[in-house]
Amino acid sequence: MAPTDRPSFPSRTIRGRLRSGMRRAWVRIYRLLRAKDPPHRIALGLALGIFIGMLPIMGIQMAVVAVFALPFRANLKAAVAGVWISNPITFIPLYYANYRFGLLVLSSRETDQAAFSRAIENASRWDWGDIGASMRHLFDFGADILVPLWLGSAILAVLLGIPTYFITYRAVVRTRARLERRRAAR
Repeated sequence: MAPTDRPSFPSRTIRGRLRSGMRRAWVRIYRLLRAKDPPHRIALGLALGIFIGMLPIMGIQMAVVAVFALPFRANLKAAVAGVWISNPITFIPLYYANYRFGLLVLSSRETDQAAFSRAIENASRWDWGDIGASMRHLFDFGADILVPLWLGSAILAVLLGIPTYFITYRAVVRTRARLERRRAAR
C-alpha cells in the first residue's frame, strides 16, 4: 500500500477530531452522572468547580477547588471538571466578559481590549523563581482592571454556580432513575 493509499481515519480530520473530542466529553459526563457519590455531592462538586473556575486565579484553581471540595464533602472529580470552564483557550474571553460585567455593575469606563489582553497574558506568566517580577505583572493591572474584574467574576461565579448545582442534581437523579428502570425491565 502506497503512503497516499492509506485509509483515512475520522480522527485525522478536524471534523473527526471534534467528533472524537465530543464523544470523550460525553463519556466523561456520563461516568460522572453514574458515579457512586450521592447526587448532592456530585452537584456540589461541579457547582463549586464552576464557581472557582470563574474567578481570575488561573494557575491555582485546581488547588483552590481541592481545598474547598474536601471540607464541603463535594465530589472532587466533578469539582476539577468544573474548574476547566476557564482553560488556556477560554480564559482571556472569559475574564474579559467578567471584566465587562464588572464595569457594567460599577458604571465605569473600560480599558481597551488590547491592553486588557496584554495585562492578562503578563499576569498569567507566573514564575516562582522570580516572584517579585510576577507580582509586578499582577499589579500592573491596577485598580481600573482588578476591581471590575474581581467584582464581575464573583457575581457571575455565583450566578452560574447556583443553577449548575440544581441542573446537575436533577441530571444525576434522572440518569440514575433511567438506569434503574432499564435494570428493572431486564
